Amino acid sequence: MENYDKELAGLENEIRSKMSDTQPVMNRTEPAKRDGANVTGSSDHELLQFFIGFLLFGGGIYWVLNSFTVSSTWGSGYWSLFGMRMPMGVMLIPLLVGIGLLFFLDKKVIGGFVCALGLLVIVISLLTSITFHAVRSSLYVYVLMFGMIAAGAGLLIKTLFKGGKKKE
Repeated sequence: MENYDKELAGLENEIRSKMSDTQPVMNRTEPAKRDGANVTGSSDHELLQFFIGFLLFGGGIYWVLNSFTVSSTWGSGYWSLFGMRMPMGVMLIPLLVGIGLLFFLDKKVIGGFVCALGLLVIVISLLTSITFHAVRSSLYVYVLMFGMIAAGAGLLIKTLFKGGKKKE
């Protein structure tokens, strides 16, 4: 029996010496680190990372949107459809005909469709008449704006899609 105890103690010492050569000795009161991940590291600050990412992303988007001016040519008198210039009032004809059909016909489906088509034509003409112009700025400012968006998006994605890893 004593032989086995001596062999066991010798094996334990050998294992301890090999472990101390390759890894620092682990304190038994600390939680074990698995796969090289720091258990008490950045995972404690997930909420802070989320808010910093949200602020960076939101600030970058706000800055980009404020660096453009928007102008419109709608109401200038003519509207172009398939290369033909037409007066702006022509766009109102489908809407007015649809409203008339809603009151004239018993079946409201046809009048509703013509009204929807008239509104769609007006909305499309409004959207196609909008032009965006970038405010003159330096490359540094644009890199900073889009860098804020990228850093914020990275932090948000990191905290939102972490995959439910639990602390041990």
